[in-house]
Amino acid sequence: MEHFVPISRFPVGLEFPADLRMRIRHDPIRHRLVFIGFMSKTEFDRLCQLSDDWSYRRSLEELFRLCTPEEPPSGFFKKVRTVLGML
Repeated sequence: MEHFVPISRFPVGLEFPADLRMRIRHDPIRHRLVFIGFMSKTEFDRLCQLSDDWSYRRSLEELFRLCTPEEPPSGFFKKVRTVLGML
Protein backbone atom coordinates (compact mmCIF):
# COMPACT_ATOMS: atom_id res chain seq x y z
CA MET A 1 0.00 0.00 0.00
CA GLU A 2 1.27 3.45 -0.88
CA HIS A 3 1.06 6.19 1.75
CA PHE A 4 1.86 9.87 1.27
CA VAL A 5 1.95 13.16 3.14
CA PRO A 6 2.41 16.74 1.98
CA ILE A 7 5.87 18.23 2.28
CA SER A 8 6.30 21.97 1.89
CA ARG A 9 9.99 21.81 0.98
CA PHE A 10 12.33 18.91 0.39
CA PRO A 11 15.91 19.30 1.64
CA VAL A 12 18.31 20.16 -1.15
CA GLY A 13 20.71 17.33 -1.87
CA LEU A 14 18.93 14.75 0.29
CA GLU A 15 19.25 11.25 -1.13
CA PHE A 16 17.54 8.19 0.28
CA PRO A 17 19.61 5.10 1.13
CA ALA A 18 19.95 2.72 -1.82
CA ASP A 19 18.14 -0.12 -0.03
CA LEU A 20 15.06 2.10 0.58
CA ARG A 21 14.82 3.91 -2.76
CA MET A 22 12.22 1.48 -4.09
CA ARG A 23 9.97 2.24 -1.08
CA ILE A 24 10.35 5.97 -0.43
CA ARG A 25 10.36 8.89 -2.83
CA HIS A 26 9.73 12.59 -3.06
CA ASP A 27 7.11 13.70 -5.59
CA PRO A 28 8.20 17.28 -6.42
CA ILE A 29 5.19 17.96 -8.65
CA ARG A 30 2.57 17.12 -6.00
CA HIS A 31 4.80 18.15 -3.07
CA ARG A 32 4.46 14.75 -1.41
CA LEU A 33 6.64 12.35 0.50
CA VAL A 34 5.62 8.80 -0.49
CA PHE A 35 6.34 5.45 1.18
CA ILE A 36 5.23 1.98 0.10
CA GLY A 37 4.29 -0.58 2.74
CA PHE A 38 5.04 -0.80 6.46
CA MET A 39 7.77 1.50 7.82
CA SER A 40 9.73 0.07 10.74
CA LYS A 41 11.08 2.24 13.56
CA THR A 42 14.59 1.42 12.35
CA GLU A 43 13.76 2.67 8.85
CA PHE A 44 12.16 5.80 10.29
CA ASP A 45 15.26 6.50 12.41
CA ARG A 46 17.56 6.04 9.41
CA LEU A 47 15.44 8.36 7.24
CA CYS A 48 15.16 10.93 10.00
CA GLN A 49 18.94 11.11 10.39
CA LEU A 50 19.35 12.14 6.75
CA SER A 51 18.46 15.77 7.44
CA ASP A 52 18.04 18.30 10.24
CA ASP A 53 15.34 20.09 8.23
CA TRP A 54 12.23 20.27 10.44
CA SER A 55 9.82 20.41 7.51
CA TYR A 56 11.21 17.09 6.28
CA ARG A 57 11.23 15.55 9.76
CA ARG A 58 7.62 16.58 10.50
CA SER A 59 6.44 15.13 7.20
CA LEU A 60 8.44 11.96 7.78
CA GLU A 61 6.93 11.56 11.25
CA GLU A 62 3.42 11.90 9.84
CA LEU A 63 4.28 9.39 7.12
CA PHE A 64 5.61 6.97 9.76
CA ARG A 65 2.27 7.19 11.60
CA LEU A 66 0.39 6.35 8.41
CA CYS A 67 2.71 3.43 7.64
CA THR A 68 2.41 1.89 11.11
CA PRO A 69 -1.03 0.40 11.67
CA GLU A 70 -2.52 0.57 15.15
CA GLU A 71 -3.76 -2.63 16.71
CA PRO A 72 -7.37 -2.53 17.92
CA PRO A 73 -7.80 -2.56 21.69
CA SER A 74 -8.45 -5.96 23.19
CA GLY A 75 -9.50 -7.56 26.43
CA PHE A 76 -10.05 -5.40 29.50
CA PHE A 77 -9.19 -2.10 27.82
CA LYS A 78 -11.65 -2.74 25.00
CA LYS A 79 -14.42 -3.27 27.58
CA VAL A 80 -13.46 -0.07 29.46
CA ARG A 81 -13.44 1.95 26.23
CA THR A 82 -16.83 0.49 25.25
CA VAL A 83 -18.33 1.41 28.63
CA LEU A 84 -16.91 4.93 28.32
CA GLY A 85 -18.29 5.26 24.80
CA MET A 86 -14.85 5.55 23.24
CA LEU A 87 -15.34 2.84 20.58
